[in-house]
Amino acid sequence: MKYYQIINSFPQLFSNDDNAPLQIITDHERIALWQAEEKKRLESRGLPTSWADIGIILEDPYIMMVRDLVQFPDGNIRGYIRLINRADIEGGQGVAVLPYMGGEFLLLHQYRHATRSWHLEIPRGFGEPGVDPINQAIAEIWEEVKGELDELTDLGELHANSGMESCSTKIYYAKLRAVGSPEQSEGIRNVEWVTLPELENYIETGTITDSFSIAAYVRAKLRGIIT
Repeated sequence: MKYYQIINSFPQLFSNDDNAPLQIITDHERIALWQAEEKKRLESRGLPTSWADIGIILEDPYIMMVRDLVQFPDGNIRGYIRLINRADIEGGQGVAVLPYMGGEFLLLHQYRHATRSWHLEIPRGFGEPGVDPINQAIAEIWEEVKGELDELTDLGELHANSGMESCSTKIYYAKLRAVGSPEQSEGIRNVEWVTLPELENYIETGTITDSFSIAAYVRAKLRGIIT
């Protein structure tokens, strides 16, 4: 079963160390017993018995959706969903980059499938297996706006949704030396260059709702990289 291969290969994703109040149950027999009982309960209520499935319940080239069997502090045991970025377990990592050139910051007008709407945000990507974050950041800037970097500053990691995603994203501040046209096949309508006051206004007013963009600005601002 691939789920147990993942457990054996990446034990940190299933760790119960540090007195974790949410304990992942990986014992075959306990899982099988819970599943049998839960499927009966779901069936009696006319609900899909697949809701009791434990393990990898969906995967594609980019993500794996996993349902673990978890025991909560009150003793209750139930399935708990989380999303794993494939790049994270295959030698890569997602990245987000705040680009700067000539006194202004670059933002993308990009359409996002998940929200079915346009967003104003910084370049970012899932990451690719076997590509380290620095090279991934360089690649993202090139792929999305044909940008070339002069300098790249590490702003640390971000957990954008710790309630759902196990993965972290590396965020960067980048000084560009050149920019080309936006890649429309990525759903990018155009780029917008903004001054620092304009960027801050967009964040304050909620024009920018993207957590990666907000986090990159906050980290760079607090570290004195942008003033």
